[in-house]
Amino acid sequence: MPRMLSAQHRPVLARLLAIVLGLLAIGGARALPLTAARHADFAHYTFALTWQPGFCGTGDGCLRDQPHGVLIGLHGLWASRPQSLIDRGISAPQWWSRGCDYFQHSDRAPRLSRATLRHLARVMPHLRDSLLRHEYDKHVQCFGFDAQEYFDTELRLRGRVLDSAFARYLIARAGNREVRHADVIDAFMHAFRTNQSTALQLRCERDVRGQWVLTQLWITLHVDGLARFPGKGSLMNAPIAQDNCPVRFQVPGWQ
Repeated sequence: MPRMLSAQHRPVLARLLAIVLGLLAIGGARALPLTAARHADFAHYTFALTWQPGFCGTGDGCLRDQPHGVLIGLHGLWASRPQSLIDRGISAPQWWSRGCDYFQHSDRAPRLSRATLRHLARVMPHLRDSLLRHEYDKHVQCFGFDAQEYFDTELRLRGRVLDSAFARYLIARAGNREVRHADVIDAFMHAFRTNQSTALQLRCERDVRGQWVLTQLWITLHVDGLARFPGKGSLMNAPIAQDNCPVRFQVPGWQ
């Protein structure tokens, strides 16, 4: 039979357990939600995920060292246009094009832990120009976000998508299987129990055979919805339509 703790040792174990639970709680809270120190007058985020085989199989593609073990990758988390820019007459497409360059430009890479860098290297597309550096420069640094918190939050959000029935639905169809646009949206709405029909926007491009293939998944989140995602009230309809996938398209797998 297992030995029972003596009364002398129980308070010590209780204190150790409390410390561990406290550290876990701090770690979980640290990444969600985010707080912008500057230009915080924006309305929503776009959480951009890549369908890696499609993303790397179209356009300029990915580098040869691109890991092939990931289907749903990470592009970034993008704050929408700050109200200060709206007041200046800057349009949404202009904001999408320049991002933080409206306020300041930075060529430096974010300072992140080795563990976070390793994780990002596994799940982000490997492009000729560093996508991580680009994302930090365009979408993070001008807001005064803590870089470590920001990218850890992105990874946690991706993990929540991967744990969903929606991810299982897409992964089950990988391998150049044709899907209906409406069915993918329905699977998303059902998995996340939302009636926001444009909260998910699908992005497609033509591959070398000229077929439309899935490349990205753009999810619109309320500015205060990160901690609740994908729970009630976290999702919102995209204010501007950017879904470009046709009625039917392919969900490619790695070749």
